[in-house]
Amino acid sequence: MNYRLFILQIIYLFFLGSCSHKQAEPISKLTHKTVDLGNQFIGIGGFLAYCQDAVVGIEMSPSMQTPFFFLKSDEPSPTFHFFGNKGRGPNEFLLPYSIQHVDNQTVGVFDVRTNTYSEFIIPREHEALLIKKEIRFQTRLSRIIKTAYNQYISLSLNEDMFSLVDSIGVPVDTFFEYPYQNSAERKLENRAFAYQGTLAVNPSKTKFAYSSFRGEIIHFYAIENNNIEVIAKIENEYPLYRENDDGTQGVKYDVNSKNGYIATYATEKFVYAIYSGQTILEQTEKRSFNFEGNILHIFDWNGALVKEYELDVLCSYLCVSDDDSKIWAIATTQYDIALVSFDLENPIENRKSNETQKAIDLTERKPMTRNMYRMIVQTKDGKQNDQTRKVLDSLMSLPAHVGTDLTNFDFQMDTIDNIVNIVITLK
Repeated sequence: MNYRLFILQIIYLFFLGSCSHKQAEPISKLTHKTVDLGNQFIGIGGFLAYCQDAVVGIEMSPSMQTPFFFLKSDEPSPTFHFFGNKGRGPNEFLLPYSIQHVDNQTVGVFDVRTNTYSEFIIPREHEALLIKKEIRFQTRLSRIIKTAYNQYISLSLNEDMFSLVDSIGVPVDTFFEYPYQNSAERKLENRAFAYQGTLAVNPSKTKFAYSSFRGEIIHFYAIENNNIEVIAKIENEYPLYRENDDGTQGVKYDVNSKNGYIATYATEKFVYAIYSGQTILEQTEKRSFNFEGNILHIFDWNGALVKEYELDVLCSYLCVSDDDSKIWAIATTQYDIALVSFDLENPIENRKSNETQKAIDLTERKPMTRNMYRMIVQTKDGKQNDQTRKVLDSLMSLPAHVGTDLTNFDFQMDTIDNIVNIVITLK
């Protein structure tokens, strides 16, 4: 029996000519330290921010009712606790998707489900979270950052790439268009979906970086009052995709399209970007459905690559101390998802070859089941019956070491929710 595999991956699970950059040498390896959380644990983690010598992060696991966590890493006894509640009530969040240090102990969070940006002071352990500012946007967005001019820049899902709004959410202007590699791609109506990625703003909120989840694309911008200016654009590789055949919003990725910058974070001096470089086919064959990478690129604000590291674990999110000496990240360790740290002052030189390290990573990793992934088997007309249920049972019962031929499939992506549906259509 032949199968056709579609993966709907939703991640919230986003002109100067293309600039080349000189690769920094040598490539060093950073070794992680797992943060001791006592009897607490990270579910699947989420975006991180560094705020007043502490780390504040999002917990995106649907099985956990506390959407945020706080880490005060002062030695010798770190302090860690979860806070906040999920829900539709006052001071609650449905799907917080980005987090930003605003000032003192205040952070700004964008909830992608409610299309709302909120600010609150990080509560102490056992204290309630109280939102002190809230703005609801009328247009569909995927990322938001606050600027030094009390305005907001968002990554849109429309033709124009960035939307700028004032302090109460009133539109000011739109800027630029999404990348494209030729005139044919430029005409695609759903191009915005192919180039969703991240926004990272410096602590003074005067500059930000955009990067794409697919390909190898990163831009640097200066923020002005009522304006955005380009500093540099690096577009080394573009995603491979086509628009959905059924006319719905979204795109289908080619299996040879590469995963790009997984996560970014900015300090006053540098932009830190975790890069994957793995093709979608490689990711699927290794059953590695988590969106993660182990190459760290560090750029200055002119777009020059000043350092490249190899991380010893696969990471999904990161933040960096204000003095650029330490990184915290959500990582897939040998045992589970964990909060880890890297010391930038003591990199390990003489890294192993890329292929050797890949083999070590695959040996050490254990297969994990996440609530954010779901497999569906259906007939050509989209129905389930006894035959499809038998196929699903057979696939789910395969041992982890048994390979599966997945050479004939397409990818379909929407970027609004945080669930991966593996939909197999029987021919």
